[in-house]
Amino acid sequence: MKNNRFYTLFAIAVLLALVGATAFAPQAAYAKSGGGTGTLTASGDGLAGIRGNGTASISGNGILWIRDHAGDASISVSGSGEKRELANGWIRYAGFKGSATVSGSSITVALSGYDVNLQASGTGKFVLRGNGTYTAVRNGVTVSGTWTENAEVQQLP
Repeated sequence: MKNNRFYTLFAIAVLLALVGATAFAPQAAYAKSGGGTGTLTASGDGLAGIRGNGTASISGNGILWIRDHAGDASISVSGSGEKRELANGWIRYAGFKGSATVSGSSITVALSGYDVNLQASGTGKFVLRGNGTYTAVRNGVTVSGTWTENAEVQQLP
């Protein structure tokens, strides 16, 4: 019972961090632009999340969150984990171990855990928090970096 309560509290904290970082990002340019367009590849341990339109493939172990904001997403999930569809439109997989591919015009995909691998293409913003690396490419410009402890909202270069 304590493990289930821990995962629930942890999942809520992760979700609040992702939504809060997206909603309250201090970077005015991000709020005005709607996000960059290009590709993102990231791997590490911690939280990896993306919101926008396009396709996101994510794999790893932990808690997976998916939301189809527009109602037009194609969602494919394989592996193990306890699936729960929440009333607010979120789908949560606790104890997730596997992979997911989500495509749509307005999606959010996030995985908090370890051995996280994220590949995405389209237009949007991303959050990476923890220990890992990423590469973002837009119009032939490549930017590489490391995950931070601040859960900063970023867009493709």
